[in-house]
Amino acid sequence: MKKNIIIIVSIIVILILSLLAVFGILYFKTDIFKTKDLTKTKYRKSFVISDNRNLKSYITDNENALVVFWATWCSHCVEEAEELNKFITSNPQKKVIIVSHDYTKEDLEKYLNEKGYNWFVIIDTDKTIREKLDPGSKGIPSSYLVNKDMNILNFHKGKLNLEQFINFSNGVEI
Repeated sequence: MKKNIIIIVSIIVILILSLLAVFGILYFKTDIFKTKDLTKTKYRKSFVISDNRNLKSYITDNENALVVFWATWCSHCVEEAEELNKFITSNPQKKVIIVSHDYTKEDLEKYLNEKGYNWFVIIDTDKTIREKLDPGSKGIPSSYLVNKDMNILNFHKGKLNLEQFINFSNGVEI
């Protein structure tokens, strides 16, 4: 009799723990079964890739993306960097992709690490991504708000501050 009670209590405890685990996964919407989006800052430290694929391959869902063309050798870009970083860190739900025109991946990574920036960056020294997105355009920093079909929803050439990044990413013309 005592042995049967121990078995029944053990089964009940296991069932309760299993239900709590399922509830925790569903309630807290854990991403244990999802593929992580590299452009979301909460999953990584700065992430730099050398890849001249079409930008669309990084914008795969239904959300708009802020694409900023930028470089460490550009004084206006460096002046904008802190505001851009504030925007990225305070808006982790927004997809932000920095396309760097830096000359080397090593220099770019050194800059990002020194500043402690947590950015998703595609290094594009040949400027092929910019040419595919907006043929003939020049000048950095330049910001684009694009949808999943790579239609330009908003464009700004020049520096932005935090408030302007917020407004711009919401489609407000600057």
